[in-house]
Amino acid sequence: MNNLSVNSNFKNKSIETISEDSEPPSIEYTSPTKCQEYIVSKPTIKIGYSDVSGVDTSSIKLFVNYKDVTKKSTISQNEISYVPDNKFIRGTQIVKLELSDLSANKNTNTTEWYFVVGTPIYNHYRGLLHSHTSASDGHGTYSDAYYLARDKASLNFFAITEHSNLLDNSLNCNIEDASNSKKWTELLKYKNMFNSNGNFIALNGFEMTYPYKVDNPIGHINIFNSDGFASAEQHNMGLDNFYRLIYNQEDLIGQFNHPCEKFGTFDNLKYSPYGDSVISLIEVGNGYNKEMNKNIISFDMYQLALDNGWHLAPTCNQDNHRVDFGIANEFRTVILSTDLTKDSLYDGMKNMRVYATQDKNLKIEYNINDLPMGSIISKSSKLRFSISAIDNDPNDKIEEIQVISNNGEIIKRKSFKSNLAKLEFSLKSIRNKFYYIKVIQNNNKTSVTAPIWIK
Repeated sequence: MNNLSVNSNFKNKSIETISEDSEPPSIEYTSPTKCQEYIVSKPTIKIGYSDVSGVDTSSIKLFVNYKDVTKKSTISQNEISYVPDNKFIRGTQIVKLELSDLSANKNTNTTEWYFVVGTPIYNHYRGLLHSHTSASDGHGTYSDAYYLARDKASLNFFAITEHSNLLDNSLNCNIEDASNSKKWTELLKYKNMFNSNGNFIALNGFEMTYPYKVDNPIGHINIFNSDGFASAEQHNMGLDNFYRLIYNQEDLIGQFNHPCEKFGTFDNLKYSPYGDSVISLIEVGNGYNKEMNKNIISFDMYQLALDNGWHLAPTCNQDNHRVDFGIANEFRTVILSTDLTKDSLYDGMKNMRVYATQDKNLKIEYNINDLPMGSIISKSSKLRFSISAIDNDPNDKIEEIQVISNNGEIIKRKSFKSNLAKLEFSLKSIRNKFYYIKVIQNNNKTSVTAPIWIK
């Protein structure tokens, strides 16, 4: 009788606990762990879970890269495990688990995370490639700029690119030697003071500044990795001659700055083989305003340049003129390189392993046939696209991924409402095409990658 009473009391207590349970099942562990990298290509995926009311195993659903693999999984009261049939392709893998408890409330938990298969070839380094100080028409010192970018904005790299026509002795300097300019030599000194391989890379360049308060302005171009600088006020320095000048130098890297009617469109981005050999970047975002619509957004000019035959990667820079270097807004240029050194960053810029983002921590992976953004593919009959976008800020949701080709054609798109997004598909190879990625987020944030060209 006593035993029956105890059992009855225990049973009643269990029913009471179940009925009062208002919390969803908790995730105890995942394997591979969240955000884990360098995973083997065919890992066993395990997720442990628990709930005071018990887990309704019939409610459990497991998705791997959006494919429902529940029926191929082993499920118990406290764990689900899954072994993939085939090896994963190198890169980001997205896992989602849905489950409910046994309470009267049927509390539900949906958990999503990612892990990375294979050792990444390139790291993603974030920084800015366009800024000005009081040495030209901005404010603050060289030291202010590098300090804020490094210690307040936590950038990996930062470039000071003064207007060359506003540097002292500009007419007595040239692109190979600017030692006559005190401002230029002082910039080199501060760049070397702040530069630290593996921690922060201080870069310098100059902005070739054609007048813009004229009819049909030419535009402005940043040049990196030069020993000196050229000025638009120097003799015979029209756009075509400037293209030829930088073509005849070694290892220079160029960037079209804020292409628009106000500052100039570089003769409507008419193609130049001389310019194309050096200029590998184009700003699609420019400005230090926190409100996006107050900055210069040039996605249309990026598309025009690609359609005209240029080989360019997009950048997003603050073009700072105030003492807000790196902290003005979330504009970032992301360079894929093997390590954080000047030479590795320049290699990434030259080879267009670059994407432009209006979100300071969005990460985009984009490959075709395992080759990264900026690549040129030839003699391939089939194209295997692999795209992922990750933002660990819970408020920044990815809404859509678009794959854009010649003439702005959207050849593939997929909608999301998540911090993790992935798109994989295959196409028959078509010659003389290019494909780049646009990632659209909430909060009016848009990011674009360099293309991959098919020859």
